[in-house]
Amino acid sequence: MYRRIATLFLCATLAACAAKAPPPQVVFVSTVKVEEPPAWRASIRPEDEARLGDLRANWDGLHAKLTPRVRTAQGRLVDPQAGLDMPGVTPGSYHCRVVKLRTPRRGAATVRSSSNDFCYVSGTAEGVAFVKQTGADPAAGYFYPDGKRYVFLGARQRRAGDNSIGYGNQPARDMVGVVERVGGFRWRLAVAGADGRQLDIYELTPVPVDQQPRG
Repeated sequence: MYRRIATLFLCATLAACAAKAPPPQVVFVSTVKVEEPPAWRASIRPEDEARLGDLRANWDGLHAKLTPRVRTAQGRLVDPQAGLDMPGVTPGSYHCRVVKLRTPRRGAATVRSSSNDFCYVSGTAEGVAFVKQTGADPAAGYFYPDGKRYVFLGARQRRAGDNSIGYGNQPARDMVGVVERVGGFRWRLAVAGADGRQLDIYELTPVPVDQQPRG
């Protein structure tokens, strides 16, 4: 009889404890990957970010004002929609032709092209460096990966081959643009102008090492 009473008491105690025990907690671990913002956003000045944001729309407007003959002659190089996937620019020397798009207040847009100069792309601790080595329109800066393009932050230099002026050092010389692949071993660097009526496009095509400029 005593054993039966003890057993009943134990069962009642366990039942009471079970009733008071809190439900098990379920911990959910998030697997969402937090992507870091592109590195160029930490350096770009607000006014240049606005120019970069307007670049594509301004480019569309310039392209629409080119004559059919000019659009055909320049092809993918001046077409704002011609950027391709896998934009990776390899280190080395490049032929560098600058095409300037300008829109007068009235009439068709104009195109002026320079002769082939040399530019150089190199991998550095700071990133992918770019410098125009010869000719007019001297420029230097860095290409920052950004999806299917690079963002370019740089500066107009005092002379070709120079890279002493960095982005942000002299705001009046600052340059901002995008780099895209437009064909097999063919890239373009589109630099936003001071307003929506001008755009400079640097055409980049690799050259053999033995054809690079000396010095």
